[in-house]
Order: sequence, then C-alpha cells, then structure tokens
Amino acid sequence: MSSRITWFNKELIVYIFRSTGWIGFLYFVGLIFALPLEMLTIILNENNKYVEFENLFSSQQMIQFVLVIVIPVLLAIFLFRFLQMKQASDFIHSLPITRRNIYFHMIGTGIGFIGLPILFTGSIMILFHSAIDIERLYTISDIWSWMGITFILEVLIFSVAVLIGMVTGLSALQGLLTYIILVLPVGLFILFAANLKFLVAGFSSDYYLSANMNGISPLLAATEMEKITLFSVDTLIYSILTVLFLFCSLFLYERRKLEHVSQAFVFPKIKPLFKFGLTICMMLFTGLYFSETTGKPGWIFFGYIVGSLLGFYLGEIVLQKTWRIRVNLKGYVAFMVVIIILALILKIDPIQYKGKVPDEKMISQIYIGNSPIFFEDGTSDNASTYLKEKENIDAIRLLHQQIIEKGKNVSVGELNDGQSVFLIYELKNGKRLAREYYLQNYDSYLPLLAKIHESSEYKKTVNELLNVSAKDVSKIRITASGQVDKSVTITDGHQLEAAVRALSEDLNNQSFAQMITSFGDYASIDIHLNNNKIIYMKWDSSYTQFSKWMENTGQAEEARLMADDISYILVAKTNPEIYNSNSESELAQQIEQQQNRLKINTVSEIETAIDNAQIGWGGEYSAAFYYKDSRDVDIKSFSGEHIPGFILDHFNE
Repeated sequence: MSSRITWFNKELIVYIFRSTGWIGFLYFVGLIFALPLEMLTIILNENNKYVEFENLFSSQQMIQFVLVIVIPVLLAIFLFRFLQMKQASDFIHSLPITRRNIYFHMIGTGIGFIGLPILFTGSIMILFHSAIDIERLYTISDIWSWMGITFILEVLIFSVAVLIGMVTGLSALQGLLTYIILVLPVGLFILFAANLKFLVAGFSSDYYLSANMNGISPLLAATEMEKITLFSVDTLIYSILTVLFLFCSLFLYERRKLEHVSQAFVFPKIKPLFKFGLTICMMLFTGLYFSETTGKPGWIFFGYIVGSLLGFYLGEIVLQKTWRIRVNLKGYVAFMVVIIILALILKIDPIQYKGKVPDEKMISQIYIGNSPIFFEDGTSDNASTYLKEKENIDAIRLLHQQIIEKGKNVSVGELNDGQSVFLIYELKNGKRLAREYYLQNYDSYLPLLAKIHESSEYKKTVNELLNVSAKDVSKIRITASGQVDKSVTITDGHQLEAAVRALSEDLNNQSFAQMITSFGDYASIDIHLNNNKIIYMKWDSSYTQFSKWMENTGQAEEARLMADDISYILVAKTNPEIYNSNSESELAQQIEQQQNRLKINTVSEIETAIDNAQIGWGGEYSAAFYYKDSRDVDIKSFSGEHIPGFILDHFNE
C-alpha cells in the first residue's frame, strides 16, 4: 500500500497532547485559582462584601503575571523540542506530513492550549455574573476585555518563543533568548539613551527615559495589563507582530537543516549577530555602570572596553559551548573600529543637533526647569506650565545660545556635576524639542536666569497662590518650624484677604537668589482652598510683608520659630567629614566635640541666627539648634552674605 501525505495527522496530535497537554491543563488550573476561586471566596465571605476590583487583572495579579509570561514560553519550548532532539526529530519528520503541516499542527495546538483555558475561565466568570449580583466586582465587558488582552499578549509571547526556537538547537537557550528578546527593545533604548549624553551635549536621557516604554516590550506590558485597552493601537501592533513572527518562523523552519540539533544557533549568519549584539549590550551596560558610580570619563571608557571584551568572550563561550576558547581578536578589533567611527560621527554632529536653537517664529511656548524629573506632561492639574510671553521666549533662546557658545570651551553636558538647566520647546508644528545641560560655569548664566525667573509670568507658573484670590481660600494654617509645638489658624475673611495679599506681594518681590535658597525658616503655611486643594508654602525671613502683617496682628509669636524657643545654638566650621554624617544627632555630637565651636545663647544673636540660617547642611558653618521644650536637635548652616558678623568674628574671618 502506498503512503499518502494528509493535512491532518492523528498520530501527531496524540504526540502533541502527550508531550504538552499538561501545560494547557496547568494553565487552566492556574487561571481557576486566579479568578473564579478568588471571586467565589469573596462572594461567600460576608466580610468581603465591600471588596471591589478595579478590573479583573487585579485579581491575584502576581499569579496572572507569572502565567502570562511563563506558559507561552513553556508551550513553545515543548512543542518544538523535537527540533532539538534527534530521535524525536527523526520520528516527526518520518510521518506522512509536510513540514508546513507539522508547523501548523504545532502552532494550532499551542494557540488552542492558550485560548481554551482563557475561554473556559471567562465562561465560568460569565456564569457567576449571570447567577449572582456581583456587578461591583466586574462587568461582562470586563470579562471580554480580560479574555482578549490576555490572549493577545500570550500569543505574542508564544510567537516570539517559537521564532527563537527556529534558530537555536538548545531548549535552555530558547527560553533564555526569548526573555532577552522580549525586553531587548526597552533595554537597548535605556542603554543607548543613557550613554548618548556623554557624546551629544544637550541630549536629555532622563526626559526620554521618563516616558512609559512598557508598551514596546510585551514582557513589561504584562506587568501593567490593566493599562492596555482591548481595541487600541498597541493590541493592533501586537496582533500584526504575532502574525509576522509566525510567518517568519515557518519560513525558517522550512529551511532549517534537521541535523543541526544541540547547536546554539542552526543558521550560521545569526552567530555574529548574537555575538556582537551581546558585545555592544555589555559595553553599554558597563559604561553606564561606571558613569553612575564614578561619573569620571576615564572610568566610563574603561567600562566600555572591559564590557565589550567580556561580551565578546561570553558570546564565543555560548557559540562554542565551552569556556576554553581562543578569542578571535581580529573580529573584536573590527568591532571597536566600527564603534569608534560611530562615536566620532555622533561627536562631529553632522545633523547639527547640538547647535540647534528653534527660530522664534516656530516657537509657541517654552518650559524651563532644573530637571526632567519635575516636568509633568499632559493636561492634569499637576502638568507643567509653559512660558509664552515674547520677553521670556527671547531670554530663554539667548540663554540657550550662550550655553551652546560657551560649551565649545567649557564642559557642557558631559558630567553630572554643576547646576543643570532643562528646556522644552513646544513648536507651532506640534513637535517638541528637549535639551538638558549640566553647566560647569553656572554663575555666568545667573543674570539671564534671574531675568527669566523674576518675571511675572514665570512666578505665576510656579506659585499657585498668585492665580487664586482670597475668595478662593477657606482657611490658612501656619505651623512653626523646628521642634516647637505652635500653630495658628486663620479663618476670618478680612484676615484671609490681608494674608493672601501680603503673601502674594512677597512672592512677586522675591529675587532669583531667594527662590533657589531659603534663609530664616520660620514656619510652614498650608493654604486651604474652597475646592479642597491645599497650597503648601514656606514662611522664611524673605517674606517681609507677611512677617510684618503677622507681627502687627500679634500672631507671629504663636505661629513661627522665635528666639525664646531656642535654648542655645552651637556653631562649627563645616568640613567634609561633618557634612557626610548620616544623622542630625551624629552631626550635633561632632559639632559639640569641636574645640573652637561657638555657643550662641543671647536672644539677639539667636534671633539673628534664625533669620540667616539655611535648612541645608552645605553651608560654610554648621549649626546645631537646641530647643527649650524638646530634646531633639536641628542642624542648619550659614553661608555667603548670610553668615552673621559675630560668627565671622569668633572664627577670625
């Protein structure tokens, strides 16, 4: 009887169920524990009658996450394990069925083992919803959303694992490479962005890294599945990629040589791609490590060399499956030459990235700050505000041009020391241009920075109080600073109006120096608005109008830190050893042990010290404030023109 090739092969289906059926069953049991049993427990327990879920992904979230990232990879490994075992390979390929049909059998059952447990679990959840009033826990649309997103994400991970299985002859390597490939887009972006700032002045890696990139990695997207919408661009891209990966897998399977079992990579052209990919990843990683730990250019370049050598060596170990190898230095030298050429191209900057300042006519608004960390994107109440007035736009453009020009001679954007400036231009064509500079010659930019920060428009963007009226305020609570139990609450309408007017006047009169450093910390101010929002402020010695009003109304002594609250103050010259102390009590002990320390205990000198002390420990003189009614101690410091004369006299300076 002649053999005949059929589309459906019963023996193959039996083989698949025997070898991988347990994974589908395990997945179904896991989902039962994660959802129906969890819901049943909540329903039957009266103590949980107020329990609510934001969505079904919140139910046993960790179990669901593990199932989503583990089950598809296990399925892909065990379904195509016959490609990595000679006996199984010979058996499967001796069946009267083409490679294409073998592939479709494997893929079909794999998707079935993923889809059927999700379908059965969803059906049980629908049954619960139909039989019991549990609308507070989830809705029917929640079930469809959960089923759809879970299935799309798992099939995508499955398709990646299958694709990796087609190029490798080792099951362990298939699993490892699958997870590496799944996080590779985010990992590479982070490594490139973090390293690019060393070569391109003005490039703000923190700004680009602050964006949510989980969506570009299915593995990271699985950690926040509740943020995925079923019908969205993300799920459409995931679906397209799944189909693309499965077709690529079929293409590779039909061209794979069956004798290449137990080899790291069965296609020779992939070997250099893997080796040099690992080399560049290790190079960027070690460069970033030394950048964050030392910040020194020499150590960073040392990290590049060590990391690239290590990555190159590890690549050879994996490919040759032994650590006793002879490294081909010609390949490494060629790699380094290419890297140096790419680095020189970036340094030369052929697209004029470093010197680009948008034309005034193209700008709609500009954000200026110290760091991307404080930049709030979007339209929420916390979103950062921009400057739109022509004077401020001109001043910021001039500042930007000066930074670029002076940066040609002075280090700009290469080290994480010095003061920083972060700019975002919103252009009229809808595009955005972001730049960040670490300035080694910060003081030379102070006049321009002061002009911008002291403008009325800028102050309104950073001080919310300047955008509300006294009618919007319900009460003001002032709590004294330090280890003092004193506070005043203002609720009278006339007093609220006067207080808001005085505070607004002080904010409008603040200089740039007063904005960036606070001296004379008196109290904290909580301004409660009628819409339940609270504006938090500090009352320091620069708030002259508010201080005067508080004294005239007789409330100052009950609301702020006074000389009568202090027992005495010890002052010593700051040195690095003291500055690096871990706690205030430890630093206070070190100040006490200084032989030449100054003890301040007269009312007038204590009052002067309170008015001029800054909260930070970085001043030229460190001071320990001891209170009359508390055993705790506060550490402050004195610096610059705020060092009282009697302190300078004591230390003969």
